[in-house]
Amino acid sequence: MVMKKLFLTVLFTVFMSNIPALAAKDALLQVSDTVPLKIEEQSESGVEYAKLSKKDRIITKSSRKIDAIYPSTKTNKLGISFPGNRGPNQLVIYKREYGRRTLTNEFGKEAVVVGDTVVRLTGADSIIPHDGFVISGHGSAKKWISDNLKVGTKVRIDAKNNVLHSFTTISSYRYCAKIKIEEVEQILEKTKKQYKNRDDKKVKEYLKKAKKELRRSYASNSNVSLQCAKDAIVSAQTALSYTLPYLENELKGVWVRPKEKSEAEIERTLNEMAQLGINTIFLETYFHGKTIFPSDIMKSYGFEGQNPNFRGFDPLSCWVRGAHKRNMQLHIWFESFYIGNKLPQEDAYNILAVRPTWGNRNKDNFRSNEPVAHISEHRGYFIDPANPEVTEFLRKLILEICAKYDIDGVNLDYVRYPLSAKTSSSNYAASNWGYTPYAREEFKSIYGIDPVDINPDTAMWNKWDTYRQDRITKYVGSIKEALKDRGVVLSAVVFPDYKTSLETKQQNWQRWSSYNYVDALTPLILTADYNLADSMLIEMKRKTSAKTKIYPGLFVGFMEGESEDLLKQIHIIRNQNLEGVVLFDWAHMDKKYSDVLRACVFAANCRDEDKK
Repeated sequence: MVMKKLFLTVLFTVFMSNIPALAAKDALLQVSDTVPLKIEEQSESGVEYAKLSKKDRIITKSSRKIDAIYPSTKTNKLGISFPGNRGPNQLVIYKREYGRRTLTNEFGKEAVVVGDTVVRLTGADSIIPHDGFVISGHGSAKKWISDNLKVGTKVRIDAKNNVLHSFTTISSYRYCAKIKIEEVEQILEKTKKQYKNRDDKKVKEYLKKAKKELRRSYASNSNVSLQCAKDAIVSAQTALSYTLPYLENELKGVWVRPKEKSEAEIERTLNEMAQLGINTIFLETYFHGKTIFPSDIMKSYGFEGQNPNFRGFDPLSCWVRGAHKRNMQLHIWFESFYIGNKLPQEDAYNILAVRPTWGNRNKDNFRSNEPVAHISEHRGYFIDPANPEVTEFLRKLILEICAKYDIDGVNLDYVRYPLSAKTSSSNYAASNWGYTPYAREEFKSIYGIDPVDINPDTAMWNKWDTYRQDRITKYVGSIKEALKDRGVVLSAVVFPDYKTSLETKQQNWQRWSSYNYVDALTPLILTADYNLADSMLIEMKRKTSAKTKIYPGLFVGFMEGESEDLLKQIHIIRNQNLEGVVLFDWAHMDKKYSDVLRACVFAANCRDEDKK
């Protein structure tokens, strides 16, 4: 093929006025760090390079191998089913033909591209644009996305060689700044009636500064211009942090896995939480099959009486006492049917070492005489929701906590079956769970057939689904009954996509709400795509009773998203008149998140006098 040079001008048009953006917080690049622009040639490989002007200086450029385009079990043969068909350390591309969403999990990072420009970065499960695609990465590919892709970065796919090329220029930073300025203006306009007495002075001050710096950035393509564009981004981010005022009656919660080994350490952590504005703590109290407190119930079953990390000390009593001293509420965070990923044979007190018949099994391993681990759920083990011995044990354990400690609530987690593949997957039946001796025998006594012999395309499969869903619902109902008249709030961790929750986890939270088995739901928002989060919460509100409060669980910190992503999600939560948020989790409360929360939205000295 004849080689010829292509001279292309830059086209930086703003795509959609409501596109969320990702912050760019790099330090000022020195001249030696920049890459001089080269006019690229069309090669025999068929690669089409990004549309760049000769005058637009490239700051960074990079390439990465693409593992799959339109990933599926056929195009991306992983051996086992991973969410979104994206495997470990893979970089994959999703186009709209794949579906509406990527359906990936929270352990990666994604860039949404419109045309050839990155328009936003999300953590997972992104909406795929009609006129673009989503770049998704896990592990080393996630790191490559974090290091090389920003809002405004130009990208091109070399489909012949399965390579992705990226180019970040000064214009990329200008584009990012412009998007962020527009976002602040939109939120400011949309919320002026919502927060009538808000002091907009700081918002407008930083917004004015952002616009000024953006104008200055167009003076040249020097490092000074680059710094001006970056300053414009930071000023726009700061302006955004003042658009959402403090609301006094809003639940501001955080999930916490305790690590503190003394009362003094707990007091220090509680002080930090109070200073941040946290008013509700969801403390992980029973996790990985062990309790943080000395438990008589655990010992009565032959299990370990207390997690050895806390032996000789009762952290729960310190947490409860310290939280109440600071006018915080304390809910216990309780892993119901998940017991961790430690091999049972390596721990004589492990629940499955003591009670091996309690273990859950998938259809692929229903004959196994050994505990069965779930490969894509941390290689962990689950116990059987259908077995009444299991649910009675959990009920007794929760009642013991209520009797010993002055807790304010119980937050049930892992109230579901282990994750299965979707119905459209070729290994859907084999990946389903619940094929325990107890469940098979009980189901057979009711319907005259072993569930092992049921195929998904038959009417009897619906009864098998319902059987498992009912066992989870029955457990939730038993906990609600046990807590009756104790003044303890019962909430549950759920997945907001109702159809997928039923299909892959047997979790029917709509029924729990309609039966008034729960006082609140804490749905996991496992994405930084706020359009998707918005649609998920709209569906949840539609499917739940007005009596059931919804406190969305935000995973922006866990997914290493940007601080403004957190603010945007709080914005949509307030727009839907929900009554609070829970942050996941304290261990991932990076300074950039705590700083933006302290600026106003969680700060009592920035309160909205309307007290919505």
